[in-house]
Amino acid sequence: MTLKQIEYFQTVCAKGNISAAAEALFISRSVVSRAIAELEEEFGTQIFTRSKNGVALTESGTILAQLFETFTASYATAKGRIGRLRTQEQTRLLRLGVTPTNAYCIYHTYLEEFQCRYPQIRLYIEEYSAYDAWRMLLNGRLDAFFTPVRPDPVEFDALELYPNPIMLGVAAADPLAQKTSVSIADILDLPLGFFNAPMPIEATLKTCFQALGRELSVVIRTSDQMLLKELTRQGKLYPILPLDMMATWEEVRQVPLDFFHPSTNRLVWSRGLYQQSAMEPFLTFMRQQTRQS
Repeated sequence: MTLKQIEYFQTVCAKGNISAAAEALFISRSVVSRAIAELEEEFGTQIFTRSKNGVALTESGTILAQLFETFTASYATAKGRIGRLRTQEQTRLLRLGVTPTNAYCIYHTYLEEFQCRYPQIRLYIEEYSAYDAWRMLLNGRLDAFFTPVRPDPVEFDALELYPNPIMLGVAAADPLAQKTSVSIADILDLPLGFFNAPMPIEATLKTCFQALGRELSVVIRTSDQMLLKELTRQGKLYPILPLDMMATWEEVRQVPLDFFHPSTNRLVWSRGLYQQSAMEPFLTFMRQQTRQS
């Protein structure tokens, strides 16, 4: 099996026709047909069914298509990362991902001190939603990602950092601020606020409310944390957000929601990809931080 055979196979899949694939590849139809025949011989199975309308993958062909898709993505990533090893400057760049909700806490809890200890390692920090992280890690765009979402243990390694429960933000003078926790009944009639980013907590809440025949009363959805904080402080709004996002808000109490499962922020990185040199001291540092906490 060769890279050319994989390329020809994937082009046939995309075009659904051997002649169209050959035209797209600027080669003869016979070359493409021979490559497909060689793959079928190597794997001992038919990978396409032929008809007057073109070709379609067999069950075996579908397995190969999935395999080749993963392989070509990993191949391109490995090739790109090996190329970046040519300069020392690139090997000392650490590309980290954060979410819209944990960025502030992660930087001040971990990254600020890491930069002081390792000034020779440059940090590039980029924000993504928690569910976009996996693609960025697998294609090599990020070296590691801070996320509350549990990763697939087959593809990713993870280091658990700190619990990050979902909380209700309330003004310090609000009677709810005296509670040790709040239930779904406590918030049925409250004007709620959410951060303007994909967050599974809103979908969970919507399901809970619908089970009681009610609808969420969302009065604001914004990425402006200062606005959320000020409206909460004034008693005009009750945001539902992770604790690490509201922990520094003055005159605002964070009250646990008793119907949410505990959440944990974690550091995640790809298990299968080569880790560039800056990752070793970074992982050592992060493991030390978790042992100290």
